[in-house]
Amino acid sequence: MRRLLKWFFVTACATAGICGALIVAMWVSLDIRYGVVYFLSEHFDLNPPIASEQLARQVQALKRVALVDASGRSFDWKSSRRAIVWVNEWANWCVPCRMEFPAMKALQDRVGKDKLRIVLLSQPKYWIADKLAAKEIGLDFELVSPLKASEADLAAINLAKRSGQFLLPENTFMRSNGNGLRAFHAVRPWDSMTWETIIRHWYEPAFSG
Repeated sequence: MRRLLKWFFVTACATAGICGALIVAMWVSLDIRYGVVYFLSEHFDLNPPIASEQLARQVQALKRVALVDASGRSFDWKSSRRAIVWVNEWANWCVPCRMEFPAMKALQDRVGKDKLRIVLLSQPKYWIADKLAAKEIGLDFELVSPLKASEADLAAINLAKRSGQFLLPENTFMRSNGNGLRAFHAVRPWDSMTWETIIRHWYEPAFSG
């Protein structure tokens, strides 16, 4: 009986050790790690929306700074016409940012470019590298950067930076008239039916008829 219990205990410990090692290896793997985060974001609100007063400050900063596109031209918010504007702050080194691009594109394709305009926002210090990365990836989104913005405005644009952090990606949804809708830190399941419904819900009350 003692031998059986000893054998069972040793087997259980070995199994637990192997499972633990596999879990660690899976978590270290970025693809699986962010796949888990992606799944949890679909079912649990891990990253709640940014508070409305913070969102207002962020939108004001975005409208105040002079944004330049990849061709060197000034970015015009009015050219959005009636579309919902999705500002995605990213960087070339940000793995979650790159991972969410296909889902963002899928959502835009389903809703329509006339209803959802995606604008990728780069911090000035990453601008050159971001443009090269976007060309390499083959992104079909607009690229802009606040090249001459003050540190205060840059901190207002990336809300987490105000508290000494710098979180990417950061996603802000606005109406073409500049009114903020919602803003979120981190990856979301953008290609889900939930987000398609949300975008259509935001668009139709403001622009229908």
